[in-house]
Amino acid sequence: MASDDSLGISSLGPGKVLDGKYEILTRLGGGGMGDVFKAQHVHLNVFRCIKVMKESMLADEGYRQRFLREARLATQIHHPNIAVVHDFFIGDGGSYMVTEFIDGTTVRQWGRTNGGPYPLALAADIAVQVLSGLDHIHRRGLLHRDISADNVMLSYDEDGSLIAKIIDLGIAKDVNTPSSEMATQAGMLIGNPKYMSPEQLGSIEDGEQLDGRADLYALGVVLYEMLLGVPPFASETPQGYIMKHLTQPPRRFRDAKPDGDWSATLEAVVLRALEKDRRRRFADAREMSAALQPFLSAPPGTLTREAVARLRRGPMPTFNSAVEWRKTRAIDTIAAYREYLAKVPEGSDTTEAKARLFELSLIETVRAKESEGDRNALQRLAEAHPPGTAVGDAAREALARVGERQQEEERAFQQAWETGTAAAWTKFIDEHPGSSRNDEAKRCRQEATEFDLAVAANSATMLRAFLKAWPEGRHRLDADIRLRAKK
Repeated sequence: MASDDSLGISSLGPGKVLDGKYEILTRLGGGGMGDVFKAQHVHLNVFRCIKVMKESMLADEGYRQRFLREARLATQIHHPNIAVVHDFFIGDGGSYMVTEFIDGTTVRQWGRTNGGPYPLALAADIAVQVLSGLDHIHRRGLLHRDISADNVMLSYDEDGSLIAKIIDLGIAKDVNTPSSEMATQAGMLIGNPKYMSPEQLGSIEDGEQLDGRADLYALGVVLYEMLLGVPPFASETPQGYIMKHLTQPPRRFRDAKPDGDWSATLEAVVLRALEKDRRRRFADAREMSAALQPFLSAPPGTLTREAVARLRRGPMPTFNSAVEWRKTRAIDTIAAYREYLAKVPEGSDTTEAKARLFELSLIETVRAKESEGDRNALQRLAEAHPPGTAVGDAAREALARVGERQQEEERAFQQAWETGTAAAWTKFIDEHPGSSRNDEAKRCRQEATEFDLAVAANSATMLRAFLKAWPEGRHRLDADIRLRAKK
């Protein structure tokens, strides 16, 4: 079973079966460590997540042995906030790890889908759940090493409560592994430079080892991103992130988001997790979790879909019907009445508001028909609403204005016709952009322009061409006289 042909890893795709029991359904993604697939256990009829490791990751025999030892440890980790590692295989033809399949979204995907920063109580809830999972693996001698917005999944359990789960435990490392061996394999940095602690990037004394505080630093970056919608360090390249993690302090909240409103206590918690010197960070996951407790709105892991939706909407403002009604009447617009009706408690008497909203809507229709010059529509509105009503009076006034405007347009059109020059037609078009005779005016302007060109050319050929193009035009007679004079 160790051969590439037996595993089929080199050509994985839908329908392929690994080890006679994991049927590949679809590819979920990939990264520096390998490709990830959704699969179905053909015997248990449950979904699994299959991570196929890149062969280069396991090329070194020493690394293979460490991976085997640590994968065994990972399969023994069982915690509600950690995706379960069910199985793994290491062979010459390929290696893979089988983990729990989570039907949900990553922290990064949730933020993009829901349009920006997380509500504080939700971000704190997720962080505390992740810290519970980290505490569990840290106390068993493991580090995750790759906590990021892509490696925390959000889903709802069978009771409808939001659960945060750490995924990708497959690259977790024993804390007793020397730091020099934990940093790279085959020259590749293990982890995401956007989230890596300074000590993961080499800022550690000789002989010292990484510990759980590296994961707390990465979670600090995730929490910063959840709260502000931007990272604590901005860079276009991995090298830029590495340099900033090593040499620059994270941006203060007000520098990253000048329009934000966060408490100094909250900022202090996040920035403590991001201290360059790990001795100044939280000592462990439990201490960081305790610091976040004041920002929770419910025990972690109990937020329902409805509670999450309420947090997203924010606190509902108190509604004083008398005050809101006075404000709405003072504004007296369609938008104001719609907003008022949307906020009024169910069962309230809103007859007057609805009547005024309907009346304003009809008046808006009157204005639209007036701008279109639609006399027939205005006439119907005037006949349907008697004198003395707001809509009826508005319709009759608009009808009168349309009549006056159309008479004025007709006089202006006749004046342009009598003048007959391109300039006269341009003036008419500019001064009456909504006129029903604009197309006719543009044709007359084109004729006048071509007549001027023919006259300026002083050519019989040009005059004949003009008469052919405009046999019934305003300047036909004048052109004919000029042509006869030429003959």
